[in-house]
Amino acid sequence: MRCRSNAVEAFATDPWGAYRPRGWGGFWLMVARAMPGGWPWNRFALLARRVARGRLTGPVDTRVWGQRLRLFPDRSVSEARILFLPRSWDREERRLLGEWALAPGFTFMDIGANVGGYSFWVASRMAVGGRVVAVEPNPSLARQLRYNVRANGAGDRMCVVEAAVGAESGTGALTLGARNSGENRLLGDGESTGEATVPVRVATLADLVDEAGIDRIDCLKVDVEGGEAEVIQPFLTDAPRTAWPKHLIVELKRPSGGGASRRAADGPAVEAGTANQRPGQVSAEALEEWLADRGYVRVLRTKLNGLFRLA
Repeated sequence: MRCRSNAVEAFATDPWGAYRPRGWGGFWLMVARAMPGGWPWNRFALLARRVARGRLTGPVDTRVWGQRLRLFPDRSVSEARILFLPRSWDREERRLLGEWALAPGFTFMDIGANVGGYSFWVASRMAVGGRVVAVEPNPSLARQLRYNVRANGAGDRMCVVEAAVGAESGTGALTLGARNSGENRLLGDGESTGEATVPVRVATLADLVDEAGIDRIDCLKVDVEGGEAEVIQPFLTDAPRTAWPKHLIVELKRPSGGGASRRAADGPAVEAGTANQRPGQVSAEALEEWLADRGYVRVLRTKLNGLFRLA
């Protein structure tokens, strides 16, 4: 696997461990993690998390799933969940992904990696020869990913690529979530939202597969805030079936706004009039139907994601 983007950067001069949770914040973090599942322990864990979160801000160095991570729980919903209650974060998705990752030479592509929750979970489970390609367009999150890869000495099996993924290669503008750093999305042509943006490289999935030098994708995870079809459909349309991912994890949450879907003249349904979509965006239902027509069988549906196996 080729990777040109794991170079050392000035993300942080302090070594991992310099920001270990201490004091009352560290105590309540320990309490939150120590609670067993089920009633009433989940309620106690949530209370402990609330207290700990008020005392742990900025970087926190912690071990999650045996991995060394530097997290910023006050800027990201995902980071807070992974830090305080890692056992509960996307539990069903991780259960299946953890089983798949045990296969020899397992190759995982994480499109919209955010802080790498899925990537580092796979790294903790995969056997010898396994590979992870984590793709994240937000420059700050990509630097954080690279730092955590280095902290784990995992540069030989984990590659971080700083890019957005779309239907065509080029450049684009990425919105920056003001309250949640994980809520970033690529703006469509001519689209303006009034939010802060940053210019980013845009690549197709085929581009990234070629650049990484991988010849198989055992699992592809795509979470790009509504643009999942623009990542998946061009690749499955142009690539031979032998190159298709064996498994898919795709965000399929319905956008807010309650807009009804309509049938486009030349393709699948698109959502009409929803607040968090750009015009012409393929609906979750239409994308799932499109995948089913190509042999992908849904094996799990959670609140946010659909997990599929290629029949």
